[in-house]
Amino acid sequence: MTDTRRRPPAWSSRPYSEPDREAVLALFEEPDFHYRTEQPDTRSAAEIQRLLDDDTQVLLADGRVVGLYALSAEGVEHGCHYLLTLRLSGAVPEAWWSSAYAEVVAAARWRHEIVRLSVRFATHDERGLRSARATGLTEEGILAGVTARDGARHGRVYFSQVWSPVS
Repeated sequence: MTDTRRRPPAWSSRPYSEPDREAVLALFEEPDFHYRTEQPDTRSAAEIQRLLDDDTQVLLADGRVVGLYALSAEGVEHGCHYLLTLRLSGAVPEAWWSSAYAEVVAAARWRHEIVRLSVRFATHDERGLRSARATGLTEEGILAGVTARDGARHGRVYFSQVWSPVS
């Protein structure tokens, strides 16, 4: 068995489907698996299913389900601006986030022209914020008081990465 603490895993992904259901539901048992929800461990299986749109991809590390992501267009069609929703299990090393982000973005840029990619995390999401900062994303600012968790209002931190348009 390889030592995954020393090297990133072999990343792969596939569209979410029924065979992934059990592994994906297990991810939402983690209290900080904030994939399209602020309180994942309080969601029923039916509520979780509604979070998994057609754009949801299951992220695998060395063939094992470790996260989810979705890439969606933002703004006008053909604007080359996208939103990436990415979440990894708390059971994997935080160092994997940068590697996963790089692989997901490389695959997305192979399929789409991307000029601006946005990534967002709630101000209470310490793991997500650490990961975005460690990945070197540009921190753009905070929209205050837009999410609720544990009886308090929290902001959303906006991060981005920008590339020159293809000429």
